Formats: sequence, structure tokens, C-alpha cells
Amino acid sequence: MSHFASTYRQFVRQSVKSDRYWGFDVRALARLEPFLSFLYFDWWKVNFNGLERLPASGPALIVGNQGSVLPWQAMMLIYALMSYQPTPRRVHILANLDWIDDERLNAFLIEIGFVPWSSASMKRLIARGEIVATFPEGPAGLAKPYSDRYRLLDFDWTRVLPAVEEGVKIFPLATLGCDECVPNLGNVEPLAKLTKLPFYPITPFFPWQPLPLNFASLPGNWQMHLLKEVKYEKSKDRDQLENTSKSLALQLQGEIQAQLNRSLRLR
Repeated sequence: MSHFASTYRQFVRQSVKSDRYWGFDVRALARLEPFLSFLYFDWWKVNFNGLERLPASGPALIVGNQGSVLPWQAMMLIYALMSYQPTPRRVHILANLDWIDDERLNAFLIEIGFVPWSSASMKRLIARGEIVATFPEGPAGLAKPYSDRYRLLDFDWTRVLPAVEEGVKIFPLATLGCDECVPNLGNVEPLAKLTKLPFYPITPFFPWQPLPLNFASLPGNWQMHLLKEVKYEKSKDRDQLENTSKSLALQLQGEIQAQLNRSLRLR
């Protein structure tokens, strides 16, 4: 922890002042940091562009695409913002955690920065000036088969509604590489029911490796692009807020899909 505290001094100071209501524990992140660093620099060789677009202080919402069978994009976003210089920021990952029956896994995700999804949770974090991230494809995006890689599912507009209601800055995040590192070749429904998971993926490591080793990742080269802030019209009218959120979700989906397409062409 001492090495972590000296290396990430600004982040630790910020985290101490931050909202710890959901159980975030910087010590858990400190224990995970060597593994995240290895994944970021050596295993996936992440190339992250656009972090300078985020405000140095104050709230913002990051909206990204899903991929692979685990929320690795969220993990890499946590690490990238934590280690970003000169202004590291803590990011709260708002996600559906209800389907995780394992209390230890649930508690671990909360300790490193995941927050159970709710509109009230997002508004509370925004009110405290925090950066929030959400992945509006939901669990269906994690279960996406390899044949549909980089084809975005419809974004859930309710995931951006709280941010629109509060009038905060919204940034799209496009991640390329994750779908190929942990490819989902199919779903074994009987095992999904047995393990009480929304899906049980067939990966290159299944059935040769048992759970959770079947979720192991292949090496690769990731590209993460934080795109320009998406502008929208602020309003206090309820119907207008919902209509804005619906059109904004489509715009965010379109911009992320366009960036993925560009990156695929240039790769």
C-alpha cells in the first residue's frame, strides 16, 4: 500500500475525500493495481486517446460500448483515469450487479469502484462532482456472440436520462480489441441456469478450463477513444427530457459505432 500511495498520491487524496457510501476501498484497488497495470501495458497494450477532454474537476458522464464476457473495459477505464497525469480522477462504474449471486464478487466490484445502477445513485454522484461511467448495452452486450463483435446493441436511453436531467457533460467512449481478447463463441444455457448467470459463454478456454479460468483472456492490442463531448439541449420539461435522452442515446451509439468502424478500417 505504501508504494501505491506514493505512486498515486493525488488519486489517494482525492479518493479519501470522495463518497465512500457504496463501499469503495482504495486498499482493494491498491492490491489489484499490479494486475491492472500488467493488463494495460503488457497484455492488451492499451492505447487510450482523449482523456484530456475530461474536466479536471466537476461531474461528467462517460458512455461506452460493451465487449468480451467480463467488464474489462470498465477496469481499464478505472486504471487509465487513476494513473492519468496531471489530473487523475476517480470514476464510478454504474452497472447491473443484481445478477451476481456471489457476495464476495459483488463486494469486490463495489470496493474497486463499481456502483449498483440506479437513477438516484447517478444523481448523487453527479451532485458530488464525480465522474460516472455506464455501458448502456447492459448484460446483453457482454453475452454478444463473436460473430456480432463490434456491432452495438441498442443503448438503453434511461441510462443517460439522469445525466440529462442534471445537465452534465457527456462523453462517448469507443473500445476496440476487447471483443477479440475474450471471444464469446456461444452460450451453454443449462450451465448458465446451474451457475445462476445470465449466460455461460463458450470461450477458447472452455471446456478445457473450469470456471472461472474459462474467462481467461487472449493478448491483444486495444484502442480506447474518448470522443468529443456530445452537446444537447437542456430543459426542465419532463417530456422534453425523455425525448432528449432517447435521441442522445441514439447519437452516442452512432458516434461510438462510427469510431469503431474507423478504427477497424485503419487497423
